[in-house]
Amino acid sequence: MPNRVWYTRLFYLRYIMKIKSVLTLYKENNLELESTSSLIVDYLNSLAIIEDDSIQKKLLKEVIQKYVILEKKVDSLLKNTLPAKVAEDIKYEGQFAPRLYNCTILFSDFVGFTRLAERISGEVLIGILDKLFSDFDGIIARFKGTKIKTIGDSYMAVFGAPDEFEEHAVMAVRAGLALLKVVETFNRESDEEFQIRIGIHTGKVMAGVVGKERMQFDVFGDNVNVASRFESSGENGKINISEETYLQTRDFFKFEERGKIGLKNKESMKAYFVIKEL
Repeated sequence: MPNRVWYTRLFYLRYIMKIKSVLTLYKENNLELESTSSLIVDYLNSLAIIEDDSIQKKLLKEVIQKYVILEKKVDSLLKNTLPAKVAEDIKYEGQFAPRLYNCTILFSDFVGFTRLAERISGEVLIGILDKLFSDFDGIIARFKGTKIKTIGDSYMAVFGAPDEFEEHAVMAVRAGLALLKVVETFNRESDEEFQIRIGIHTGKVMAGVVGKERMQFDVFGDNVNVASRFESSGENGKINISEETYLQTRDFFKFEERGKIGLKNKESMKAYFVIKEL
């Protein structure tokens, strides 16, 4: 915004020029000094009101323009950090109240990542993860999912929260198949080879926003832990799903039944490998 001092100087410079014009008029027409002085004062007062109003309107316009630009930046930052629905609640209501969702949780993890990290430079490794996870982000969004977070080489997403929809389990499995294709394509075109496991489970979770400096939308509950266990008990290049997810998707995909499998710190549960979409 222009400096207010600059505006003030310009303001009085204009007045001086107008005073000279009035005095010239006085000399040319031999008007009485007293009446002319009164005329000058009235004229300057009128000019002051007009000029001050004009300056204030201009300043107000600039303030509003800068506020609108700032608001757009904040809005863009919120929606880049948080799901759109969550960002809207925070923007207009000041918070996103925790709530219960019936949804499907997806975890993926690269197998042998630690050994790979020991073999190639950190710069190259981060570049690879950035490429793969950027592709993952696009796939999750395409299938109406919400990325929750990445932890190292692990990727977590949820379907059905905060945007609720009935076919969240089907969309999660479709997204899982698309993630496998991304990794397969990368391996064909790269000197490095990645192996990925994917685990999917359906159930109720509590969702909310955590953190103050860096707010994050997250989901909590035992079903999140179950989904993570299905990922870790899976196999390379396969999608391992729970019975709950299977029951909601069996009409859409072909599966391989695994029977009951042991889950770390959990009772054994029925599991299925996704073969392909019907």
